[in-house]
Amino acid sequence: MEPTREQRYQRRIAELEAENAALKKRVADLESQVAKLTEQIAQLSKNSSNSSKPPSSDIVKPPKDKKSKKRRRQGGQPGHPGVNRQPFTRDQIDQTLELPAGACACGCRRRGKTLDQVRMHQFAELRDDPLLVTEYRLHGYVCPHCGQIVWAQLPAGVIEGQLFGPRLQALIGYLKGSLHASYSGLEAFCRDVLNIHVARSHLCNVIQRVNEALAEPYAELQEHIPTEPVLNIDETGWKDQGHKYWAWVFGTPLVSFFWIAKLRSSAVLKEILGQTYGGTIVSDFFSAYIKYANKLQQFCLAHLIRDIKFLTTLPGKNDKDFGEALLLQFRNLFRFWHQRDKIPKDQFDRRMLRIKKRVLALAEQENLPAKSATLARRLRKHGAAIFRFLFDPAVPPTNNGGEQSLRQLVIDRRITQGSRSVRGRQWNGRIWTVLDTCRKQGRSAWHFLQTALSAYYFQSPTPSLLPQA
Repeated sequence: MEPTREQRYQRRIAELEAENAALKKRVADLESQVAKLTEQIAQLSKNSSNSSKPPSSDIVKPPKDKKSKKRRRQGGQPGHPGVNRQPFTRDQIDQTLELPAGACACGCRRRGKTLDQVRMHQFAELRDDPLLVTEYRLHGYVCPHCGQIVWAQLPAGVIEGQLFGPRLQALIGYLKGSLHASYSGLEAFCRDVLNIHVARSHLCNVIQRVNEALAEPYAELQEHIPTEPVLNIDETGWKDQGHKYWAWVFGTPLVSFFWIAKLRSSAVLKEILGQTYGGTIVSDFFSAYIKYANKLQQFCLAHLIRDIKFLTTLPGKNDKDFGEALLLQFRNLFRFWHQRDKIPKDQFDRRMLRIKKRVLALAEQENLPAKSATLARRLRKHGAAIFRFLFDPAVPPTNNGGEQSLRQLVIDRRITQGSRSVRGRQWNGRIWTVLDTCRKQGRSAWHFLQTALSAYYFQSPTPSLLPQA
């Protein structure tokens, strides 16, 4: 029996509804795939401006907003005070020469009244031969009483059995540590500049003696580090004979202590700081710092803000809105924080508390997308450790101090490709500690190395890296 017109309509409607449902499912699947691909692209586009990745990991620098700022001109900026070199002091000048004025350009041979004013011109130059080589001829005699041979003694400051003196050894150590010179480069420096030919093995021995001379100041600073009230701590990868190690830095505004370990875990914190640490640790959100769980913590806001910025690059509107709302609160927070010396303390504290409550209220939102929800949980869980700096002036809001101390290490890693022995790891930890601590204290690392070597060879007082009153 042929279907009626009504039956044909109903059958066609059913076919169209099935086709429509299939198309909707197809669109939903494609939208899900596009969202995943967009998120993957955003993940791959992470750089140092929106994540914890270091600037060195950027294949290209993130593009700058052309509308935000004009390109700054090179050189001194308007309003910045000029910096002029200070003249050499009297004790720095080796010789002073008095130069009489010559004949006048007009041809007149008579001299007028001598001026009281004297023009000063200071001039520094290397000597023709910067190295002083001395041969000591030690005479001896046979004692008529006991028959022993008695030899002449070397003068003070001369090391028995050593080719290089303390200052030259300190120079080799400084070139190796501060300027990242290779042993081939040190060999060429000795040959071309100092006019002496030495084997690389001899230079290796020199570096090892400098390493031993730094052992006592390094150990003293290691004992001191747990007593500091606030520590910036950070870590980065290191290689030793191709094996993975981790270089840690424990720093304050006046000292830096470097330690190379096989582990990247809370066990290193316990080894250096003990089972418990009474001060405040400033760090990123790496799990080792959370697991160590000392009473006081300040998590780096620079890392947190970069993670918030990453939310604003995601395709979802909810992620963008959540990220923008958080960024607005942190902008307000730092605007007022930089004015803390101009605002009465009670007014400052009220403003900071209001902003803190707004941030935590945003973190209490429900039905957030996955990545926003993860960051919200971090804010809820570690709120006290994120905002501790607001109420303790001794605590910095970021771990920039620790990251800056690692820059020298990263340069060394790129040039040397790591160390190749236990002694090599010791040398790196000790020399980085000396160089960065001296930089922070405004001391000469070159002079510190000289003093340490003199103490090592001649039992003079050992220099200290501890902050001086």
